[in-house]
Amino acid sequence: MEQTKIFQNLAGKVALVTGASSGIGRSAAIELARRGARVVVSARRIAELTALVNEIKAEGFEATVAVADINVEQEIISLIETVLQTYGRLDIAFNNAGTEGKFTPFIEQTSAIYDEIFNANVRGVFLSMKYEARAMLAQGGGTIINNASMGGVIGFANAGLYIASKHAVLGLTKTASIELYKQGIRVNAVNPGIIDTPFQDRIWPDDEAKNTFASSTVPGRAGLASEVASVVAFLASDDASFVSGHGLLVDGGYSVA
Repeated sequence: MEQTKIFQNLAGKVALVTGASSGIGRSAAIELARRGARVVVSARRIAELTALVNEIKAEGFEATVAVADINVEQEIISLIETVLQTYGRLDIAFNNAGTEGKFTPFIEQTSAIYDEIFNANVRGVFLSMKYEARAMLAQGGGTIINNASMGGVIGFANAGLYIASKHAVLGLTKTASIELYKQGIRVNAVNPGIIDTPFQDRIWPDDEAKNTFASSTVPGRAGLASEVASVVAFLASDDASFVSGHGLLVDGGYSVA
């Protein structure tokens, strides 16, 4: 607990984390709470969210559950309303929810796979940003962080639609940052590489293949969700006050190795 006493740099802030039921979203919610933010955790799985909130509260911090599906615009609207009704403001939004869809060769991708991926990863992120920004503009500012993935800056075989969706997230991030920065809202993204999460387990169900991919990073290992969460917390803080429109790679050097 000593670290949490030192780094209370988000005290008084209200944070929303989507896709918080596991992996990077879960770790980010814990990290933001430990740094003093009151955190609203959102996803579709209430049992996992409830367990997360109980864990955060057991450490002496504050969190609230808000179940929502970012594929449904009205649920996003209701989610933001819940945050405002609960805490009166929204200072930090981490748009982490998304899907990998199905990895197949490019010529085998289908319209159904396209719709699944782009509805969540692009439309859902766009609508989340839209309503988050409206709430932040009404109060005078805030910060939005999107999970854009290493896939937002590189290509990868058999993942064409996923890669395209993450490039789109970076495009939204850059454009929104230009429009909103002078109005007090910073918009950035994190670009995680291979991180030891259930998401990666779905992509690489074979341990040998996953370990081979992880060994391609400069340190020769997969990253930890907590390592991404620390970057999210940095971007959410005033320490990043001059950072906007940036996609910060958290990939162990994979994309440049």
